[in-house]
Amino acid sequence: MVKEENMILGINNLNYRSVFKNFKVNLNLEKNSINSIICYDESASALFKIIGNVESDFEGELKYPNTIKSAIYIPEASSSFPWLNVKDNIKYVLKNSASTLVNNDVNIQKIINEVGLKGYENHFCDNKSLGFRFRISLARALIFNSVLILIDNSFSEMDNETKFELFDLIKNISKKYAVSFLINTTNIYDAIYLSENIYLMKEGNSKFLKSINLFEEWKNLETEDRRNRQQKVTEKIINIFAKNSLNNVH
Repeated sequence: MVKEENMILGINNLNYRSVFKNFKVNLNLEKNSINSIICYDESASALFKIIGNVESDFEGELKYPNTIKSAIYIPEASSSFPWLNVKDNIKYVLKNSASTLVNNDVNIQKIINEVGLKGYENHFCDNKSLGFRFRISLARALIFNSVLILIDNSFSEMDNETKFELFDLIKNISKKYAVSFLINTTNIYDAIYLSENIYLMKEGNSKFLKSINLFEEWKNLETEDRRNRQQKVTEKIINIFAKNSLNNVH
């Protein structure tokens, strides 16, 4: 169980359009952890926009601890500009933010190297380069030294090879930079591969349907082989969503 002092974010009495009504939850995101929300409607995406300070038309309280003031939001659609090269994409977000970070090439080059774009500093990517453009988005998030990065269903259109390369990159970045990630996804297998904690979310509920700690799940299933463990956790998640849907039928 995550200790209270390690909690990153608390959400109290959140009201937003028809999506949230008195929504309340504590996101127990430990330092340099990767966490997923599995969601099949727009509620997780809306929550990410609120936490990431993209959406302001809501009522309620977001409680950040002293370690962070806000989170960095990476949207589903690539947010890098194809008319700017890699380095200028990163410089752009620094120049157009209220950040007090020093805009110097040393810091930018270090981040470019970390996300696997060394040698592509002056490269202009096209709109179809989803994996490449995600690396730029990740670099732009890292340049702000945030300890919480939100990824809003960015992998759904990627092929498996690209996607799993990025998953391994995220794991390495999380450890090296002590960054926690919160990822919105509709893919159960992706969530299991990436995450330490999985939250199940459905619109119209006042809290998460369930939180699943993968370390605890693997411990309880330690006599099973890897494939059976993954299958049983997958079935557990499917059954929770199915049960909730049945409970809401009148």
